[in-house]
Amino acid sequence: MSPTRRSPYSAACLALARKPRARFAGLALAAALGLSACAKPTRDVEPLPVDPALFAGADCAQLVARRARISQALIFAGSAQDQIAADDRVRTLGVPTPMGTLFDGDREAEVARLKGELHAVNAQMEMQLCGPDFR
Repeated sequence: MSPTRRSPYSAACLALARKPRARFAGLALAAALGLSACAKPTRDVEPLPVDPALFAGADCAQLVARRARISQALIFAGSAQDQIAADDRVRTLGVPTPMGTLFDGDREAEVARLKGELHAVNAQMEMQLCGPDFR
């Protein structure tokens, strides 16, 4: 490149340097997008409503086994969701970046479904009067 000729990138940088409002608006937009894409930790995910009648045909022993499977799946999905949320809190130059959500995907829907199923199984166990032997 000759010394008298400027690169197109330097012209763009000069334009942004001359317009502080445009630079501020761009940073504000990047920060808003970064914050909106962050994954929630498991404790902040609300359960989806699941009808306990889905488990009405099962006896207490079957409900206990189902609750154990759901609890185990919730533990694994919840720990994965918590890791994604932690990855999303990584900061680059002071701006939160949704790195976990971008590369690992969000497991919020799965966690919400499993929480709802767990509430429904517990409600069905209460309706069927499963005693302390099944708790």
